[in-house]
Amino acid sequence: MAAYADFTYYSTEYLGTAIASADFARLALRATAVIDSVTFNRAAVIMDANTPESTVAAIQNATCAVAEEIQTEEQSGSIDGITSESVGSHSVSYGKGARSAMTNLQKQIEVAKTYLGNTGLMVPGFASGEYGG
Repeated sequence: MAAYADFTYYSTEYLGTAIASADFARLALRATAVIDSVTFNRAAVIMDANTPESTVAAIQNATCAVAEEIQTEEQSGSIDGITSESVGSHSVSYGKGARSAMTNLQKQIEVAKTYLGNTGLMVPGFASGEYGG
């Protein structure tokens, strides 16, 4: 599976600066998997020469945004809102605020919605004729 965006797109079109070139391929590949999941694999199916440029850009921008979110999660060390955890006498600390109460996947989906929410790609079910029917 190839990522939907490369570092050149990230730095020149998305105008991203948070991810280093050396880290981008890994993060973009993980972000692409999230995009495939939230679009029910529609993004993978429609990425061809016949896809409107605006839809391709939305998919690429969502990939970049999710990649940045994944990097933020990695750097913060926070796993699904948990900021620290002890084993002896079991103690768990959670971050404050609604955003920290979200799981990492929920945060990634929210970021993807920013770009894909109005494309129809995230709608459950299928459109008439979508799968040959």
